Amino acid sequence: MTSFEFFPEKVVWEITFACNMRCIHCGTSAGKKRPDELTTEEALNLIDELAELGTRSLTLSGGEPLMREDWPMLAARGKERGMKVYFISNGHAFTEETALELKRVGIDNVGISFDGTEKTHNYIRQREDSWQRAVNAMSLLAKHGLLFCAVTQVSNINLGELDDIRQTLIDLGCKLWRVQMTTFTGRMHKDLVLSLDNYPRLIDKLMEFKQKNDEIRIDVGENIGYYGCKGTRLWGINPYLGCYAGTRVAGIESNGNIKGCLSMPEEFVEGNIRDSSFSEIWNNDEGFLYNRRFTRQTASGPCKECRYLPLCRGGCATTSVSATGERANNPYCIYQIERKNGIEPEDTEMITKLLELIKE
Repeated sequence: MTSFEFFPEKVVWEITFACNMRCIHCGTSAGKKRPDELTTEEALNLIDELAELGTRSLTLSGGEPLMREDWPMLAARGKERGMKVYFISNGHAFTEETALELKRVGIDNVGISFDGTEKTHNYIRQREDSWQRAVNAMSLLAKHGLLFCAVTQVSNINLGELDDIRQTLIDLGCKLWRVQMTTFTGRMHKDLVLSLDNYPRLIDKLMEFKQKNDEIRIDVGENIGYYGCKGTRLWGINPYLGCYAGTRVAGIESNGNIKGCLSMPEEFVEGNIRDSSFSEIWNNDEGFLYNRRFTRQTASGPCKECRYLPLCRGGCATTSVSATGERANNPYCIYQIERKNGIEPEDTEMITKLLELIKE
């Protein structure tokens, strides 16, 4: 990573900690608004600073971003500064006016959280009407011609419902489905996180879906797969090249705390924009060291000696830290699981070339 250009290309911003749900898998345990959330002026100035640093995409999330009243101003400023602006919502507060406002400010894509059949989704979201509200949100987005996707967090709870989820999304006219794996963070109970026995089942199902991309395209989350036989096939022509937290990705909390990735635990906060500017935090030579100075010596467990470590760098940092407490000791790697079962893959020509390039 020493020759890699560091700039905050993609920023995910929790614009408020307030949320109208108490989802059991929430990685941050969102609920009440923080008392020290950034003011509108601070937020707009921050967007300007991000633009100067080269940010290309800005994702507004929460909590529930619709619970921050000035969200249209923030979205519009991002668009004015030449960014792609995305929005992630649970859909509960969506109205016709919401869809029209999203269209007015020029939102590039809206992600709606969607986690199962009606009964399961309502259980996960802890609200009896949450499934219907999410369906209503996607219907409104489709009605007004807005690009939208569904975002699903897969756990032991809903793994068996992926076919049902897919069909519902197709019926709603959803063209893109982002599938991620729930991690050992926030309110999520450890017994509900996808077990290592179930993990290959998820990958098998996603590979099956990717072969049916004609009806809905599958976007595989960065904490699923990696190398080995199944991992290589899952990522296809775009091989997974590691976690970019703190190198090309940044996360912003609603009070101005800066992380390499919004999903990382609080011990990975690098500073606060009220104490130092975002630029100063980002350009600090001693910041984000877990990725910026990643070496084989900083890895541990099976990752340390893995042939693919130069490519994946231990996979998703949040997944690894939440599962083992270490940056690169990630049990959610299909290659590790395959090796335990006596399966050794043959590298594709592209992966062989990538490994050779890194050696050079």
